[in-house]
Amino acid sequence: MGARIVISLDDEIVSEVELEKPVTVLGRHLACDVVLDHPAISGRHLLFRQVERTVYVEDLASTNGTKVNGIAATTQVVHHLDLIEAGRHKVHFFDDDMLAGRVGGLESTIQTDYERTQMRAAAAATATATALAEAPRSIREDVDLSRTMAIPRDPSLRLGPAQESVRTDEPDSAGLALRVLAGGTAGEVVALNRPNTMIGVAGGDTALVIRRGRSFFIARLSGSRAPRLNRKELAPGTHPIAPQDTIDVGGWSFEVIDAAT
Repeated sequence: MGARIVISLDDEIVSEVELEKPVTVLGRHLACDVVLDHPAISGRHLLFRQVERTVYVEDLASTNGTKVNGIAATTQVVHHLDLIEAGRHKVHFFDDDMLAGRVGGLESTIQTDYERTQMRAAAAATATATALAEAPRSIREDVDLSRTMAIPRDPSLRLGPAQESVRTDEPDSAGLALRVLAGGTAGEVVALNRPNTMIGVAGGDTALVIRRGRSFFIARLSGSRAPRLNRKELAPGTHPIAPQDTIDVGGWSFEVIDAAT
């Protein structure tokens, strides 16, 4: 797995480092792989560990701690576009396989990569649907049967005359989603099934919805106007969200809902 980190301080890029070694140590000590000479950084602050195609960030008992997407972490898997905070420095993590081009401005790079990821997912889904539609009927029936058997049925759900509505995960692990209230197609649902989901207007006001296990948070990403959570301007950092919360960002309005609804 090719990966890199881009380090910034006070919104200015300090350095860009490829994670070429199994372990990359970041800290103030001159023996570290990445040296950050700042009093808020410990001698050996954190490290990135690569295990096959998975990258972990590990705090090395630093004085000021390490955060991943605003959440204090000791050992944490990191994903493309995750934000690690060490003291006052921000460390943006990029998966080279998903990086659209070289890192220039952090905001524009994150937005471009988010859009590219969305396009890749949509293209893959279209290709799969096309291949299945063109397959012999016997293969389609086998695939449909295996899918049907793998999906747990919820007897409380109503079945319409032309299609069947089913749940694909347990009620307590379904997570959250966003329902569009304004700015797009009203009623459209935005899934929050990735570690990071950017919402708002690309190139303008945007926010990042972060999923970690069963918890969901929102943080300001870019733009001149701060997003609003329940009509209150979003303060710096990450903030938990829950069903019935409302979010306003970049001319869009959303309601937080249970993904199962």
